[in-house]
Amino acid sequence: MVTCQELQDLNFSKLSTAVTQWQQMLDKLVTLADGGDGGVNAADLERKANGADWKGDNATVTKSFTTTTARQFDDMVTEARSIHKILQEAHTGLKKNQDDLKTAIAKWAKKYIYIDAKGSAMYSGPPREVEGGPKEQPSQEEVDAAAAEISKILEEANETDRIAARALRKHAQSKHDFDETGFKGLQDADRQQGVEDADAMVKLAAKGDGMTDDELKRFNTIAKYHRDNPAFAERFATKLTPEGTLEFWRSLADPGHGRTPEKDSDRAKLLAGVQDNLGITLANATHADTPAMQAWKDKIIELGDDPIKHPNGMMSAPYGFQVLGPLMTEGKWDTAFLNKYGEKLIDFERKSDDPVLGGPSELWENRMNPAQLSYPPGGTKPDSDPVANLMEALGHNPEASLQFFDGSSGKGSGDDLKEMSNWDYLVNQEGDGARKWPTDEDGKTTGFKNLGHALESGTLGYAYDDKDPSIPPLGTEEEKAARDQRTLLMDRVVDHYKSSDMIDKQDGVRDSLANMAAGHIDSLNYSMADWGGSGAASGRDGMFDSEGHRLRDFGESGSKNFLRALAADEDSYETVSTAQQVYGASSMAAQDNRADALDAGVSSARMHGLLDQARAESIGKEFADDKDQRNLELEKQGEWRKFAAEAAVGVGVGVGAALIVPTGGAALIAVPIALETVGGAINTQVSVNTLQWLKDHEFDNFDDSVAGIDKAKYDGSRNAMTPLLNYAEANGMTEDEVRRLAERAEGRYNDGGQLGGTEAARGW
Repeated sequence: MVTCQELQDLNFSKLSTAVTQWQQMLDKLVTLADGGDGGVNAADLERKANGADWKGDNATVTKSFTTTTARQFDDMVTEARSIHKILQEAHTGLKKNQDDLKTAIAKWAKKYIYIDAKGSAMYSGPPREVEGGPKEQPSQEEVDAAAAEISKILEEANETDRIAARALRKHAQSKHDFDETGFKGLQDADRQQGVEDADAMVKLAAKGDGMTDDELKRFNTIAKYHRDNPAFAERFATKLTPEGTLEFWRSLADPGHGRTPEKDSDRAKLLAGVQDNLGITLANATHADTPAMQAWKDKIIELGDDPIKHPNGMMSAPYGFQVLGPLMTEGKWDTAFLNKYGEKLIDFERKSDDPVLGGPSELWENRMNPAQLSYPPGGTKPDSDPVANLMEALGHNPEASLQFFDGSSGKGSGDDLKEMSNWDYLVNQEGDGARKWPTDEDGKTTGFKNLGHALESGTLGYAYDDKDPSIPPLGTEEEKAARDQRTLLMDRVVDHYKSSDMIDKQDGVRDSLANMAAGHIDSLNYSMADWGGSGAASGRDGMFDSEGHRLRDFGESGSKNFLRALAADEDSYETVSTAQQVYGASSMAAQDNRADALDAGVSSARMHGLLDQARAESIGKEFADDKDQRNLELEKQGEWRKFAAEAAVGVGVGVGAALIVPTGGAALIAVPIALETVGGAINTQVSVNTLQWLKDHEFDNFDDSVAGIDKAKYDGSRNAMTPLLNYAEANGMTEDEVRRLAERAEGRYNDGGQLGGTEAARGW
């Protein structure tokens, strides 16, 4: 393994010399093999040998020796060309890795983050109190980001080193002959090595649950090496066969007879790695456009409703859908495959929903003979619900998710199964025939979280757990059409999840809904700027550039209800209000003049008012629900984001405007902003902090409740006003102008508060 220090110190002089010398050797061998300088060459020798009139032993022995020797020169050229290409590409790749490493180390050093010899990152600056020290020490998230960047560079370097070394060793294996085949470069070498390793792994997989821990480790190592190697993936899947794939995981995951691994055992941890690596390998394989792989995909879908028996005679025989399910939670599976697979899975489940036999819980639970198929046991992944597994797969494939929620089941089945949209079956729980999602021992449905992941990827256009998300571009007509599909699905989301009760009925979906709202904060602002149907007359389209950003009107009433439902929860409030802070500030910077900029600012203040009032009411409701208790504890009264005090709008507009965006937290969201640059819209990634709840804040009477709400309202109004004040300061507005601006913003903020409030409905 190449370490950070080794890559930094790597001297390329010898490798560069080797590349030059092998080029010279190749040129000489080509001349000897094919001619070109008028001298003797192997090609002429072979032609003369074949054209000569040989007699006696010469006709067999001598002629054969001569032609074979002549052909050896061609093999020499092939091997020399292969070695030169491997050395040349290794030199280019490693030199780039070294340059990238030095650049990264220098960049992070400016933030007082030190990278040690092994690639670990740590703060190395003086304390803030020391003169000349940093005003703020780097956050843990920044330190982690530095370590991740260095790790990625080292992984690339090690990949190049591993492939090149193995290719060169192969050329050195033959002691008495030259290779008649070679490598066209590192990519070709990686492909050939992948095929060889796949064949070896198929032989290893034939052992099933007989694989030792060391063999499992080897499997994980090889599979991880080839995570991005399509040749390895296709070869492994097709040689293992669809039946063999299901039997392999069925056997390995749950051998039974007292040998199924315990939850925290070393074997269980190894199997969790195998599950992920096998799943990623199969996902990669499904993208291969070959007859063999198409046959594999068709067959494994066909096997979905077949019981998969264990070779040792265990009674438990889960369906193929259940065996493949845990393997589908990692990697990006092919779009067409996911939709075809999902259609058959939903068809099968709906057919099995019988008043006597029961619905999904009874179908997939298999209480009499359970099989342990998901690792780690009891983890965050669904244990036995293949529909939840499918949702997780869709969460990693935005295109497939869009198509799936636009599709249906029960079509063309020929058995009187009524056609039903996938949306109505999975999302619209109030509808007739909707899915009864299985629950765990605590009565909770873990699958709703996976449903949220699927909707999140479909509406946002990137995998829900993408560590480096960006909003898909809008350059081509195809990209614009895809954006329209995403906003259409988001329109359905906004319309459906219009109350906290509706969201809470699907426990686990809320976080994803908040991320979706943040990712479509531009369309939500656009939708809310239509009070009394005044949007068209007030120039709304131009102000928001609805055509350029492909915004959709979700409807003012629906958008208001959706935002209010989200803001009732502290976590989702934080996500959406931060996105609003970013979008509102960028909207000001995007305008061409002061009047329009201030219009945009007070429009954003109205949105903040809506969110803040909904959150305040939720706090009050928590106290009302506990009015009979003497000592009330409000566990979710969190400290609101300090980001508001820093969000700034620059003096200029367009590319000159600056946004200070918060970093850190548990989830990344690509929040759209209103600025335009030469290259198009800027997409700002915002880290959404998981709140650090303030525990032990006890309230024992109504006055304390009111005080808590008032504090929350103050913080919220400050969030709304900060971009306006920063803009005023940057543009030299007078005190009188600021005063009128504050009065105007307060009015719009209070207007938004009325939209977010429900006191009238409650009779307050």
